[in-house]
Amino acid sequence: MAITKLNFQPITTENDYSNITIGNSKFTDDVWDLSPFITAKTTKNNYKKITFNFIKNEDMKLTVKLYAYYKLGQIKPKSIRDYINGSLPLFIEYCDLNGIYSFNEITKEVFLNYSLWLKEDKNVANQSGYMSSKVVEEIIKIGQIKGWNVPKTNIFVDFTSNDLWDLKKSLKKNKTKPIPEDIFDKILQCASQEKNILTKAGIIIQSQTGLRINEVLSIRQGCVNTTNDGYDYIEVTLGKTEKGESIIHKVFINELVKNTIVELEEYTKDLREKSGLKELFLVNNLGIRVLNVNKWTSRRLPNFIERWDIRDSKGNLYPLKSHQFRATFVRELIKQKVPIAHIMKQFSHVSIEMTSHYLTLKEEEVKEIYSDMILGKDSKIAGLRAKEIKSKLNEQFRGKTEQEIDDIISNLSKSMSFNPLPTGVCLYDFRRGNCSDGDGCFFYNCPNYITEVKFYPILKQELDLMEKEMTRYKELGQQRSWERQYVKYKYLKPLVDSLEVQMNGKEA
Repeated sequence: MAITKLNFQPITTENDYSNITIGNSKFTDDVWDLSPFITAKTTKNNYKKITFNFIKNEDMKLTVKLYAYYKLGQIKPKSIRDYINGSLPLFIEYCDLNGIYSFNEITKEVFLNYSLWLKEDKNVANQSGYMSSKVVEEIIKIGQIKGWNVPKTNIFVDFTSNDLWDLKKSLKKNKTKPIPEDIFDKILQCASQEKNILTKAGIIIQSQTGLRINEVLSIRQGCVNTTNDGYDYIEVTLGKTEKGESIIHKVFINELVKNTIVELEEYTKDLREKSGLKELFLVNNLGIRVLNVNKWTSRRLPNFIERWDIRDSKGNLYPLKSHQFRATFVRELIKQKVPIAHIMKQFSHVSIEMTSHYLTLKEEEVKEIYSDMILGKDSKIAGLRAKEIKSKLNEQFRGKTEQEIDDIISNLSKSMSFNPLPTGVCLYDFRRGNCSDGDGCFFYNCPNYITEVKFYPILKQELDLMEKEMTRYKELGQQRSWERQYVKYKYLKPLVDSLEVQMNGKEA
């Protein structure tokens, strides 16, 4: 398997490139043999090499090599090979045709004409066009930070490769869209009156928890429990994830789900006693067994939609897909301003990216949600720039009506970036290029990091765990480990303190 991240020596334009080794090759070679880094037997030898000899101009070739060297420390070697030899040749062909001999000659007009050439002359597909544009955009953006021979001004101020190729739009066709709110309300209303208890229970549980249907069908007798604080939850079996094998996961439920499960338990009681099975979704069809996922998606949902005559805006029967309940559930959580970290916990997600897969809200809607959370008149925020932000906002809000304040927040949100983090928001605007911290991002000591009182429980829990760890390190005499934790602690503690002060009704 390819190594994800390689540790190469830092490189500057003053280096003697011939002394730098990449795999079985030298930096100065026109072919880099990456065999030591790509060890999969199924990968052909040709796909273990990056070739640069299609770039005739030496200045451009050097820039591309610097980019490849940098990216080999960031992503899989095979991926960068695909970038250079799969996506870049079209750009080099365009440059050769138009007498362009340096990345430094790329202007906004040149880049837009290149994209037009890909669409009209080469007739490339959206994904291919995006990749052929994206690699050039990335070379220029990284090169501006690293000091390579690229344009010194930002030519991507009001557009990106994503925008040019409508990639978000094309990707959304393959993604699961949330159920429109009016249709969702009707589905829930009809489900509550549904006579078939299995169908009723499946729809209600999915809609109120966001669980996958295979997870819902896994619930067993006695799955409902209550925490010491009085909150009800169910235990479901989550399939194998990157975190490990199948696990039992606890999911909070509301009264509607709780009552539905009680009804389901009673309905399948005789089948459980006859079969000895503990699962709640049981059918007696050529023997007692657990309801099949395929039968649920291919028969039960379409039959439910047809039975209750639920139609879309065009008058057609709504093509409900089981996984839409999950996307809809996350959308509603975001609209209710539930912190991203809580959603991750609910779904036992491995990463923010996995959670973001379900966030099919329009960018404007996401900005509206986060701007109201961070910039609102009554927001309680913490971070290195929190006082500065609140001070400037208070100046603008002074003497204004509620409507005027809403307009100010709306206008500010259009000019700002709100990048979700596990415990807050990053305000860095990536249109200015890559963040200088790169993969070494550490939230709490960054001026672009802002958190809000809704994230307090998560931050407080993290602080408490950190303090326990530091105490343990002290007792064990592990000074270095204590110091590493303290670096984070000294920035996290003031954030938690600031939020606590504001929660108690005082100024931060």
